[in-house]
Amino acid sequence: MKRIHLGPALVFLGVFGGGLFWIVLTGLRFDSLVAEFHNGVPGEAIWSLDPLFTIFAAIPGMILIFFGFLCSVLSTSEYSEEGKPEMDYRQLNLFYLGEICLLVTAIVSFIGFLGVSSLIAEVVRVSAIAMGVIAVTCLVHMLSFVLREVVSKAGSSNLTRNTAILLAVELLTLLSAVLVFRLYNWSFIRSTTLIIESSGFIGLLLLTPRFLNLESKNGGKGEI
Repeated sequence: MKRIHLGPALVFLGVFGGGLFWIVLTGLRFDSLVAEFHNGVPGEAIWSLDPLFTIFAAIPGMILIFFGFLCSVLSTSEYSEEGKPEMDYRQLNLFYLGEICLLVTAIVSFIGFLGVSSLIAEVVRVSAIAMGVIAVTCLVHMLSFVLREVVSKAGSSNLTRNTAILLAVELLTLLSAVLVFRLYNWSFIRSTTLIIESSGFIGLLLLTPRFLNLESKNGGKGEI
């Protein structure tokens, strides 16, 4: 690709830049509330002390993500003038968005693994192991694009697809473990699992059209 697509770039900026902006704003607001009204002992998180401000602080990132998805789905005349089908660019943009979602899944899974591993209860180790495996699978999935320089393109595509299928199974395993063992009683496990499951399945859903397109092309070449 000769240029950075606007849609995925906006989503990336919204997720990570907007997330950093949210952390800074809520941190400043939290310090202000603690200093002015709670005498240094708040006893509650910022989303409990000021839930409305917590939502407002996330709006800039949400706007960037929304326009990023919008730009990725809508067609542009600039792409069609280059002689490539619009659907190829749409699928590629959605593929990039899916990879960004899986990057979020990997980061949150790693954080969840570190946080859950520090808990005393032995039953939570099931979710900790699942989160750690998910983080590793996402990392291998993303490294498959780097491996294209070493292995064949077909082998890299198979690795990318197989790790995506494995990731779907792992996401279902994590969700089942949290529900069966009632690990959602821990607020940290509940929040991290919610983010992992939502970003993971959204990412896989966005990757699906690209995988189907690659399979159809491979099937067409085989018939020839």
